Amino acid sequence: MCTNLYVEDVKAEAEFFKAIGFFEVSRQKVGESDTFIMAPTRKGNARLQIWDIEFIRQMSPEVADDKPSILFTVTDGLEALHEKVAAQGLMTSPISKMGENLTFNFQTPSGSYFAFMQM
Repeated sequence: MCTNLYVEDVKAEAEFFKAIGFFEVSRQKVGESDTFIMAPTRKGNARLQIWDIEFIRQMSPEVADDKPSILFTVTDGLEALHEKVAAQGLMTSPISKMGENLTFNFQTPSGSYFAFMQM
């Protein structure tokens, strides 16, 4: 699975995800812009492809303003992950309990909101 993120500053978004522990799977030049594929684990099949929104507005304007709502799940280490995300200086909620699971949400440099849940 690869989810597309359309952002103003591709490099800032990629650096944010690297800083919280994601891996850069690939980097490509598409037209005049770069695109990055990032993954939370080296072996997993969940990936984010980060695109320059201006490129998307030219190529596929009908999807350029779409924003996904993503919940990443982890089996352990939520507290350490929370610290890494909070250290980036963007909005990071406190860890809270949702049913039997612990969770928190956070903002990325592009203003998107995502969440992590420990299951």
